[in-house]
Parts: sequence; C-alpha cells; structure tokens
Amino acid sequence: MYVPLNWQRLGILLLICAVLTACGSAPGGQSTTGSNDGAAASNASPAAGTINAIATTSIIADLVKNVGGEHVNVRTLLTPGTDPHTYTPMPSDVQAIADSQIVFENGLGLEAWLEETTENAGGERPTIAVSNGLTPIEGGEDEHEDEEPAASAEEHGHDEHGDDPHMWFDVQNTIRYVENIRDGLKQIDAANAGSYDANAAAYIEQLKQLDAEIVKLVEAVPAERRKLITNHDTFGYFAKRYGFEVVGNVFEGVSTEQEPSAQQIAQLVKLIEEQQVPAVFTENTVNPRLAEQVADEAGVNVVTTLYTDALGEPGSQGATYIDMMRYDVQQIVEALK
Repeated sequence: MYVPLNWQRLGILLLICAVLTACGSAPGGQSTTGSNDGAAASNASPAAGTINAIATTSIIADLVKNVGGEHVNVRTLLTPGTDPHTYTPMPSDVQAIADSQIVFENGLGLEAWLEETTENAGGERPTIAVSNGLTPIEGGEDEHEDEEPAASAEEHGHDEHGDDPHMWFDVQNTIRYVENIRDGLKQIDAANAGSYDANAAAYIEQLKQLDAEIVKLVEAVPAERRKLITNHDTFGYFAKRYGFEVVGNVFEGVSTEQEPSAQQIAQLVKLIEEQQVPAVFTENTVNPRLAEQVADEAGVNVVTTLYTDALGEPGSQGATYIDMMRYDVQQIVEALK
C-alpha cells in the first residue's frame, strides 16, 4: 500500500530539484561587446575570442568601440552624464578592472582616482593614456598667446595650475587618441592587428570630415563674437583649434570641485558685460545653477545642454563622440551668431 506513495513522493522531489536547478542556471554571462553600460551592469564574461577592455569615460569607450569592433568587449567605468573630476570609484570598478586585459584612460590628471583603483584590482595589464604624444595646454592658459589677455586668471575666477585634460574638443587630438587606442589593442592582440588598422583608418576619415564640418559651422559666427564663458575650463583646445576666445569660467580651472565665491561671480558678471559676451555655456555633468545665476545677473542667455566630460544617454543627441561634437558646436554657433 505504501510503495506507490513512496514513488509518488520521490517523483515530486525530483521535480522540485529540476526546477531549482533550472532557476540556478538562468541565462547570464552575455557579452557586452559594443555596449556603453557601466561596469556594474556589465560584469558578464566577454564572448569567446574577444578582448575585455576598460574605458574610464563614455567618450573614450565610444572611441575604443569604433577601433575594436567585434574583437573588443568595452566596459565603461563612468556612465553617461558622470563628471570624472568628482567621481568616486565603486567596488564593481575594481572587479571590472580585475577582469580586464587592458585599460584606456584619458590621462593628464582627469582620472586621479584610477591608479589606486587599478592597484586594488591586482594583476598586471597595460594602461594606455590615450592623450600620449600630445602637447597639453596649461589649465587656465590664454589660447591667444599673441594677444593681450582680456582679464587675469584671478579675474576669470580660476587659477593657473595643471595641464588641461580636455583634449578631445580638438578633433585633431581625437585622431591621436584613436591611433593610441589602435596601437594599444595591437599590443595585446596582434592576431587582429589588421582589423584594428582598418577600423581606425575608417573612423579617422569620419573624424577628418567632422573637423572640416566644425570649421565650416564656425564661419557663421563673426570673429568678434567668438567668446566663450563656460562652467569650467573645458573648451581651451576647442578655442585654440577653431578660433574662439575663452573669456572666463564659472568654476576655477579645469575641475568642478571648488565653487566660486560671491566675489568671483561678481567679477565674472562684470567681465561678461565689459567683453559683451553673448551667452554662458554649461554642460551635462555639472549642476547649471551657478552658470544660470551668472547669466541672469549679466542679462545674457545661458545654454545648459552641452556635452563635455561625458556623452549623453543612448538615443540622445550626444550619444556618440561625433554626435556630441556636432551638437555642441551647433548650440554654440546658434547662441553666438
């Protein structure tokens, strides 16, 4: 009488075990090749035969994807809209670096937090500063060396120290970034060197076209109106390449960590009025409150939608580096012409 009952119980137990096993092996470990997700959301193993690469910022990640193509799984430490100047690494960043074969950073002090994070990850892997080989300008340096500066650094509200890391705002510099990324990938994956060469060459052609497009767009702005007041010292390379003058910044220097005093804001407002600057520009990674205050007190327009230290979300007007540059220049030109 009890034997059938025991078999029934055994059958139920086997069914429960099967369900639990299926739950424990739910689909996972999917490749994030070509993804722009943050490291915390992309800890899956890369597809077989791909290089697991770390990019510190979304801008660098986009460049690495264009060069690496299908051979590289790119993980971004800073998600879109994140300010690298004030970023605090997370445990997931350490794990992502530990799982990587190569790390790409901007360099020039933009990622001051990276060295310790990499040390905590352990192991050995090449870390490529994509700005290698380029000559930086000093943070707060006047881009028009042959002209009398419009105002002193103190009057601008920033101090002169450190190299300006925002090299990507000169598209010619970004071409060097791409070349450094290509060479870094070839260093650890010689088998796919031909693919990296071809991808880099094709992307560099797109960048050359972008550079020419920017030069053409800027022609719509009269020379005397090519003056920039920005949230922080981001556009030095842009100004130098495309014929603008950075008159002043809301935040001191190339970082956004130290807010200006009331006196510095008053000086900046006075400078805007004296120089007849048409607009104030701020960006997606910084609270626009102070820039809006300066623009309001000076009686000029404020543009709060520029992309500077980070790309925008997927689908936005700043989703890729090329999209970001094209959008930013269009916004600047419309506000100044």
